[in-house]
Amino acid sequence: MTVTVKVDAQGRVVIPQAERERLGLPDGGALELVSTPEGVLLERRRQATVTSGEDGLPVVTLDDVGTVSNAETTEAIHLQRDDR
Repeated sequence: MTVTVKVDAQGRVVIPQAERERLGLPDGGALELVSTPEGVLLERRRQATVTSGEDGLPVVTLDDVGTVSNAETTEAIHLQRDDR
């Protein structure tokens, strides 16, 4: 889905309601702005918890099921390793 949105004088954009509902993004929900060579990407932030499984491998649990970026997974694993 491609939608054109405008940036207001304060730098704000409005994400259409249908897209917020599709993403499960509540009012006041956090988005992460990621710079890319093509422009910017907005990603929904999720709480990730990393624990160690019985075999000692990291287990990543998210507050909701959905697509998880490699960067988010890698960051969660690094944080878990740092806590050891």
